[in-house]
Amino acid sequence: MKLKFEKKKTKSKSYWKKRAWEMFSIWIRMSNANGDENLECYTCGVVKRWQDMDAGHGIAGRNNAVLFLEALVKPQCQQCNRFKHGRLEIFTRKLIEEMGLEIYDGLAIEARRIVQYKSSDYQEIYEKYKEKLTLLGI
Repeated sequence: MKLKFEKKKTKSKSYWKKRAWEMFSIWIRMSNANGDENLECYTCGVVKRWQDMDAGHGIAGRNNAVLFLEALVKPQCQQCNRFKHGRLEIFTRKLIEEMGLEIYDGLAIEARRIVQYKSSDYQEIYEKYKEKLTLLGI
């Protein structure tokens, strides 16, 4: 009699990256909701339900170096984020006003750095933001 051993399937890196981004995106939107279901778009000011908003980046490219950097990711309406390419002319100005030019420039340089995440890194990010959402009561 031959026994079959099934190898436990591990989730792919792309699976964990997607899950990490989903959890991070929810965190960005919900942490800015101040207990309300509605959010204000960082760039145009329109108010919509958090589910109808995106988590937009203040530095284009979504490179891994700044992909999960909370300081550069803000709630944006889909119009601004997707169809108007993030409205970086407004987004950048507001970030510089908030953090100062020196910090912004440092983050812009950091964004060019190549970062290679492993599946386990994405899984840790997923767990981190899942826990943060739990603490928010979500």
